[in-house]
Amino acid sequence: MEMDLNAQVKKACFLQRLKDFPSKLKDGVTKRIKHVQKFGKDDPRRIIHSIKVGLSLTLVSMLYYVRPLYNSFGVSGMWAILTVVVVSEFTVGGTLSKGLNRAFATLIAGALGVGAVHL
Repeated sequence: MEMDLNAQVKKACFLQRLKDFPSKLKDGVTKRIKHVQKFGKDDPRRIIHSIKVGLSLTLVSMLYYVRPLYNSFGVSGMWAILTVVVVSEFTVGGTLSKGLNRAFATLIAGALGVGAVHL
């Protein structure tokens, strides 16, 4: 008898949570939208930066997901995605600085690799 009572309580709790789910979902989405609106009003440059990074990741991902582009670029498309993630900065100067540092580091690493092969 107690086992049946326990099962009924669990079922009632589950049904209550199921009934509350739509309102909780709506409240959560509304809260998130208000938070994003406040965030956008405080500093709209961050929203623009997020859109730019998202767009650049989408375009670079095409190198990996579109089969003809993947066949021509190969696994290098993965490195392009990683480069966008690593190099993207909030300011233009920061992005250029990181990009140049990454380019110089790649050249130096290549030179060290060639030197190591000759030794």
